[in-house]
Amino acid sequence: MNITVISGSTRNNSASYKTSLYLQQQLLSLDDSNDVSIFDLSTANLPMWEESLDLTTLSKPQSELEAADAFIFVVPEWHGMVPPALKNIFFLFTGVFRHKPAYIVTVSAGSGGRYPIQEMRSTVYKNTYLNFLPVNTVIDRVNSIIDEAGCYIGEKQFVANRVDEGLRLLLEYSKAFQTIRKSEIVLEKRFPNGV
Repeated sequence: MNITVISGSTRNNSASYKTSLYLQQQLLSLDDSNDVSIFDLSTANLPMWEESLDLTTLSKPQSELEAADAFIFVVPEWHGMVPPALKNIFFLFTGVFRHKPAYIVTVSAGSGGRYPIQEMRSTVYKNTYLNFLPVNTVIDRVNSIIDEAGCYIGEKQFVANRVDEGLRLLLEYSKAFQTIRKSEIVLEKRFPNGV
């Protein structure tokens, strides 16, 4: 299975990236035959979308995202919202997400992280045809849960257990969606822009 973890922060050495490392390690521990990559927005150097942008110049990141069977979005809460750079990828790469499952993990240095879940679920699925799992994970006080190397250091196992549930579900959904993507109605692409 090819899983792409999207680290949604443009900050260097961010909590989102450390969390992405943790998720990558956990996925590989579930099944080391998985191919798990991290698409890090702090190093991707993507342009902000505008109508005149030549999207053919983005063929390398497009191909990288297109190869994924499923996604994990690690979303920091910035001012109660999803960061603009993360929302930007849905403008740049709409088609790569079609009929693929996605798991949302939000992170916050404090006790936030809840608002981006609803924003992601309500604003990005229509044209992308992205399918969010019915579960998500919020990691409050992330710096006391995941260390610099992406290792779990939380005193309790609650977050680790939630992550385990989400990753296991994502792997099962990924298998099912491979079949769905090969179906006649999906290949037909009758309504390419959703609702």
